[in-house]
Amino acid sequence: MQDDRRAHRVLELIRALAGPGAPTPRTDTTLGSLGMDSLSFAELAAAVEETLGASLTDSVLDGSATVGDVVEATRASQPKDSDEAPHGMGRLQGAARLVAGWPLGWWTGLRVVGADRVPGRGPVILAMNHESALDIPIVVTACPRPIAFMAKRELFASAFTAWSLHELGAFRVDRDRFDVRATAVALAVLGRGDVLGMYPEGTRSPGELLPFLPGAAWLALRSGAPLVPVAITGTDRVRDARRPRRARVRVTFVEPLTVQRVDEPQERRRRSEALTTQLRSAIQAHLGS
Repeated sequence: MQDDRRAHRVLELIRALAGPGAPTPRTDTTLGSLGMDSLSFAELAAAVEETLGASLTDSVLDGSATVGDVVEATRASQPKDSDEAPHGMGRLQGAARLVAGWPLGWWTGLRVVGADRVPGRGPVILAMNHESALDIPIVVTACPRPIAFMAKRELFASAFTAWSLHELGAFRVDRDRFDVRATAVALAVLGRGDVLGMYPEGTRSPGELLPFLPGAAWLALRSGAPLVPVAITGTDRVRDARRPRRARVRVTFVEPLTVQRVDEPQERRRRSEALTTQLRSAIQAHLGS
């Protein structure tokens, strides 16, 4: 009987999050056929946790998953850790910044604008354009606070690289599907009052600003953390610079976007789209200026 109620509740949650005109969900219905996207998956994971006390952290949510898969995942769910952030993440970031920060800044001709706009305490999301693999060390050097970064799963291929990235403050995200665990880690970072770094473009795009994914905006609305747009220029030129200070790298911290926590899923989704547009415009205005 309890399992029947659980299945019925999951069906209700999915029906509420399905796209307009979607068919009535059944256990064999795929989430993709219901018009669900990454924001829908994020809201589903949040709703399952809040209403059923179940965590989908270890689940794979993408268009091929079925409603039945979600029901089974809630049945198999383990109690959620109070802090999903990996132990010791970022403990070597300060030392690395001390050793490598000045030489990196000198070689790239780094100019930092508006570092005082980063709130000195409390949760913060830095949302940046992405030109080069150097963006992470450059922003770590420029930012007055330690940062935890989302980094693509492919970078963690070897044990040594995975350890290094972990120690320097990065955690993996699977870009090919909605990564429930990465979202849980991101919320845990913000819950601890730390700084989270994200690249809403989802991939590197030197010289071009791609459309933004809504994840950074959604996390801000879910947590109430301010969203700081960060415009990065010049890191794509460092590789070809044959002499120091020729790349002329600049990091501009834009005035924070104040965000109020939104608890209602549909309203949160609506505001995510508008906030993502505002975020992209703020960064675009400081590229090339």
